[in-house]
Amino acid sequence: MIDFAYDGAILVVDIGNTNIVCGIYENDKLTWFARFQSSSRRTADEYYGLLSPLLGDYSLKSIHYVAIGSVVPELSRIWIHLFQKYSSARIVDIKATSPLGLTYMVDNPSFIGADLVANAYGAWKKYHTNCIIVDLGTATTVQVVSASGLFIGAAIAPGLRTGASFLFEKAALLSEVELSSPPHVLGTNTHDALLSGIVSGHAIMIEGFINRIRMQYPELEPIKTIITGGISELLKPLVSNIDCLDKTLTLDGLHMAVKHLL
Repeated sequence: MIDFAYDGAILVVDIGNTNIVCGIYENDKLTWFARFQSSSRRTADEYYGLLSPLLGDYSLKSIHYVAIGSVVPELSRIWIHLFQKYSSARIVDIKATSPLGLTYMVDNPSFIGADLVANAYGAWKKYHTNCIIVDLGTATTVQVVSASGLFIGAAIAPGLRTGASFLFEKAALLSEVELSSPPHVLGTNTHDALLSGIVSGHAIMIEGFINRIRMQYPELEPIKTIITGGISELLKPLVSNIDCLDKTLTLDGLHMAVKHLL
């Protein structure tokens, strides 16, 4: 393991079905950030062509450690090849079987996605209490990690944008709307009715999951509720039982995980 006081640049890569989010940490602070569209049709060279001009004062040659958390195996291979070709960094693939100190309710947790692992580890190490974590991405995930690092379980639902896209694809008379906070719970026109159903409906689903978790796991009280992910700023004001918005929880979790493992 490296000394936890290591303050050199560490690059973390969160590979999802819709976006790839990269961050560089120095002195345990996120100092650089970029987002790319996920596409397995791009090569390692093409992704390098997108990444390299954005690095500013950094270069891949100056990066000693890379942490990858991925739910898209083909993209994992592409990005690992990128770093193998253009850097000499040590690459660490964060997964449920990584020896992070998290414990699970199943004997073989290998099926648990890297995003859930990063969120659980990040919440455990940042907040030191029982946590419900809501992550808004291609899928919306609601998971619970205990103050002792026990991954209690998760629910996975279609993401807000994913569900909306399917609705617009299948409903001939409905046109796509730009997502924003609906003015009322009931719309008096198609635009506002769609916003209420899509945005308020998702917020109500999240509130319901949090309330049901608290009912079924009363022994976890007090429990902190955290929201993260791409549209978390839109949803947080609409979900009454969210305690905090943590936009960088997944990246922070990957960063803390790689520092623990190296």
